[in-house]
Amino acid sequence: MTRAVARLVWASTLVVPLFFAAVAETVRWGKAHLAESGPLFWLTVATSVACIALSRVLPIRIRPLPAGPAATAFVRLVTGWALCEAAALFPLVVWILTNDPHLLVVCAVDLLALLTLYPSQARWADLLPGGSAVEPR
Repeated sequence: MTRAVARLVWASTLVVPLFFAAVAETVRWGKAHLAESGPLFWLTVATSVACIALSRVLPIRIRPLPAGPAATAFVRLVTGWALCEAAALFPLVVWILTNDPHLLVVCAVDLLALLTLYPSQARWADLLPGGSAVEPR
């Protein structure tokens, strides 16, 4: 695994919610929407907060892999990205059901969280075993 591969995977995780948003926009037209969207909105916000927090805490807790330091850094990065991508897709699904435009703001925050997890040289080095990231004992 190289950082270049990590950058490609990161870019694909960023693009998928954007493509899904385009599909969601198409699908939601002409559909009956749920009358009450309040509880689903707050569930979406709570899910986003939890996923973003976990995307920062869980990756550094992944133990070094036998496959090597680069594989460990890659898996740690993918874990964070997957959590942010899931957080970004959930508001879009709820948007299809409720037509609540506030959910697009939640999705944008989730995508911003994913953007901040770019596999920079510093982040890559931090996630390598023995880097500045705190590893579990």
